[in-house]
Amino acid sequence: MFSTLRKMILLVLGIPFVILGTRFLLDAGQSALVHQAAASWTPITVELVSVDHFSSEDQALGNQTLVDYRYEFEGRAFEGQFSCIGDECPQTDLHLSLRAAQEEKRPVAALVDPDDPAQSLLYRNLYMPLFLLKAGVGLFCFLTGSVAVIFGVYLLSGAGATKGAK
Repeated sequence: MFSTLRKMILLVLGIPFVILGTRFLLDAGQSALVHQAAASWTPITVELVSVDHFSSEDQALGNQTLVDYRYEFEGRAFEGQFSCIGDECPQTDLHLSLRAAQEEKRPVAALVDPDDPAQSLLYRNLYMPLFLLKAGVGLFCFLTGSVAVIFGVYLLSGAGATKGAK
């Protein structure tokens, strides 16, 4: 009974890894599509509404910069948000630069999708590193989970199951 239970646990623990890996791979695909599409987007200037910088010893990923901004496109007002964590930020003192721009009321360059003006981004160059990160984690989780599921099914119903029964 315990050998079957161990095989079932292996099978059941592999399924969440497959699901998580699939989610990361889908996110990676979305990042790649946004990066590709943003090459043809319209450059605009945005007004920074708030620049927040979160830093504490217990944050696993380091510092986080969170920026809210607003912009107008074809006479309509929109809002956007940008966030980067730790080394993902395009420069180490990004929050200081953006906070200075906010205090001096300097506009910041951004890109807006002319087909969907509600979609905008501040730093297009961040999407390729995000793609690589998400694709790497996604492949690891998906392959690890797939191997666990396949091995669990094999042990439960394949040659491994008949060997243990003898």
